Amino acid sequence: MRLEQLYHIVAIAQTGSISTAAERSYISQPALSSSVSKLEIELGIPLFKRTNQGVHPTDAGQAVIQKAMEAIDLLEDIKALAEESTLSMTGSIHLAVEPFISNTIMVNTLTTFKYKHPNVNVLMKVGESNNNLRDIAAGKADFGVVMKTCGQPGEKDLCLRELFRDRLVLLVSRDSALAANKSVTLTEALAQPLVLYNTEFATDCWISELLRTYGDFNVAYRLDSFPMLENVISLNLCAAFAPKFMSDYFLDKGSIVPLDISDTELDVSIVLAWTKRHHLSLIEKEMMETIKSLCSMFQFIG
Repeated sequence: MRLEQLYHIVAIAQTGSISTAAERSYISQPALSSSVSKLEIELGIPLFKRTNQGVHPTDAGQAVIQKAMEAIDLLEDIKALAEESTLSMTGSIHLAVEPFISNTIMVNTLTTFKYKHPNVNVLMKVGESNNNLRDIAAGKADFGVVMKTCGQPGEKDLCLRELFRDRLVLLVSRDSALAANKSVTLTEALAQPLVLYNTEFATDCWISELLRTYGDFNVAYRLDSFPMLENVISLNLCAAFAPKFMSDYFLDKGSIVPLDISDTELDVSIVLAWTKRHHLSLIEKEMMETIKSLCSMFQFIG
């Protein structure tokens, strides 16, 4: 039994896919399959079963994978002792981040983290929160920073840790008739043609889900480009909902005005999200701590 075999079976369990696990392990799919097969022969038991929905651990395999994860935890502790002395963390982190967060919190987070850990490779995908959660559940991202409606139950098999709570405001052009006011009612807000940030062609974005509970609304654009979203608002073509913590960001633009919703609190929660099947490495935990530290300034927004 070799240590890399333990990493391989854990990667398959986390992703539910041999091809994705091979990609994440930086080896070919045949090499990964061979590694697992040799371990199964050595142990004398099948560790995985293949179905139309993917690859899943057998009952015996689940017990072995749990022990493998515990062994990897111990190994990470040993690495931590060495890295505390050498100050040279290495490895890769795959992040999935909501665009409102990537343009604000993550700018300082990446700068701070890379200054402390220059040898860690960070790959960040910017996408709509619901799409990000699907990527996290599929093992395409190690963890993410996403937005959820407050009080919404957590998804099965996902861990959600709240960073801070906020509420939505309406973004309008400075040329909008509404811009002269400091606030609008929810009815006035929903009457505006809206632009929503959408990843790919899915229309089940988290803002849609929240607004749908309050009635009908008119979606003029669904865009996956944040700069384009800002442009169509600035040109007074539509309005958009955004978390209040970004108010200063938009005020600095000069062409976009954030308005409070006067009669309804559209509460949202900014959370760290990862799947229970994913073993958080030392560098991932360090990145999470950096994000939590920089989010502490937003704890009392509301």
